[in-house]
Amino acid sequence: MMEFMGILGFIFGLSGLSYAITAKNEIAKLKQELEDFKMSLEGPTEASENKSSE
Repeated sequence: MMEFMGILGFIFGLSGLSYAITAKNEIAKLKQELEDFKMSLEGPTEASENKSSE
C-alpha cells in the first residue's frame, strides 16, 4: 500500500511541476505581449510594422 501511495505522489508531483512550468511560460509570454502592445501604443508605427512581419 505504501508503494502505491508513493507512486501516486510521484505522478501527481510530476503533473503539478509540469503545470507550474507551463503556467510560468504562459505568464512570461503574456507579459511580453503586454509590453509589445504598450510599445506599439507609445512608439512610432514602425515598431508595430516590424512586429507584424515576423
